[in-house]
Amino acid sequence: MHGIVHKTLKEYVVDRAGEDAWNAVAERAGLESTLYLPVSRYDDADVDDALDALSTLADEDRRRVERDFGRTLAPELLSTFDAHVSTDGDLATLLTTLGTAYEELEVGVDDVTLPDVTGRRTDEGPVIVTYRSPRERGYCWLAYGILEGLAAALDADATVTKTDCAYGRGDGDGDGEDEAESDACRFRVSVA
Repeated sequence: MHGIVHKTLKEYVVDRAGEDAWNAVAERAGLESTLYLPVSRYDDADVDDALDALSTLADEDRRRVERDFGRTLAPELLSTFDAHVSTDGDLATLLTTLGTAYEELEVGVDDVTLPDVTGRRTDEGPVIVTYRSPRERGYCWLAYGILEGLAAALDADATVTKTDCAYGRGDGDGDGEDEAESDACRFRVSVA
């Protein structure tokens, strides 16, 4: 996984709960003390284990932690990959050009495993974002939070709704309703 994810996860924990909290997360996750560099690659398991540890220590549902972290990660991704994404336009334009940005990133970087992300504008106006991950975990909830974070970073008046889940997991809102299992995670992004 790209180092910006690892670096931002550590900052996310430290900003909210302090360095001691990160140390507790790292210890519980079995992580070695590492200076995460945004341009380096690190093991996916480090993020997965840290999110599990954070969820346990905070007594929060893993999906909610992942989603909240995604909101924090979004502006960092925009900043890191600004040469590949168009933030000059509105949120809908950004979302409908994500597929091209991901293709450029895959060509320009060796040993990278990126999700397949596409956005298409519907006749009714919302953008449907489809997210498929090659990773076993999937990270649908992280994608959900990233979409919300992109809207916030671009000061867009938008609502993100998760409509399908490739992993057959609940929506994490506590109402007990699960999305139907699907071939991808899909989100409806309505921009006012």
